[in-house]
Amino acid sequence: MKKYFIFAFIAILLSNAFPPETYVSATVNEKALFVPAATPKPKILVRIEKLALDKEEVIIACPPMQIPRSFENPCYDELYYLVNVKTFVTNPKNVSLTFEYKVSGGRITGEGANVVWDLKGVRPGTYMISVAIKGNRGVSDEVRAQQITIRECHHCPIICLCPDLEIKGNKSVRASESTVFTANAEGGTAVEIAYKWTVSQGEIVRGQGTPQIKVKTTPEMTGTIEATIEIDSPLLCSNCPRTTTKTVEIIR
Repeated sequence: MKKYFIFAFIAILLSNAFPPETYVSATVNEKALFVPAATPKPKILVRIEKLALDKEEVIIACPPMQIPRSFENPCYDELYYLVNVKTFVTNPKNVSLTFEYKVSGGRITGEGANVVWDLKGVRPGTYMISVAIKGNRGVSDEVRAQQITIRECHHCPIICLCPDLEIKGNKSVRASESTVFTANAEGGTAVEIAYKWTVSQGEIVRGQGTPQIKVKTTPEMTGTIEATIEIDSPLLCSNCPRTTTKTVEIIR
């Protein structure tokens, strides 16, 4: 009986010395090593299944004053710059997730599994978007990515509209006095218009190269003054009128 109590006492001491989480590894003539049991890795339950975009390419809209030849081509629609992005995940326990998106161009608006990739103002090329998910234990750290191509529209002919060109001024001018001529080039597609004036008599004392000039007469002048304006512009259509004339009578 005494031996039984001694063995029981030793067993209790050993159980306290070696908790269940550890085990003893030793071979003959070697000291015993106490090795902690490995912590099991959490089982991956939440993972990204797919990153989906609602279009494979974006076409840059036609510049101002240009339209596509066919409305079957989306060049005219600025909303085409917006790409709808959806991340599909497997989440059986409905774990709370944070979606982290990165793009090589443009910007992301919104949050969560459904966002919008805004590519307005981005030049032609190929751009990448990637997504990762963050959450508690059991969330995969994988990253999914997709790419999209931006290209220029090749269906944007220039619409050429001629400006309405005229010269305004007084009907008459007294000899030795000055008169003003003003050119109007309204409407049309021409921009950065250059102005060149000529007069049949008198002197242009101010405004050459601008839409308005001042012409000075002399006391001996008679008849009329013809002021002619010639305009030019990089976007002036070849069939547009480039000159017009205004006549002013000289009186005494």
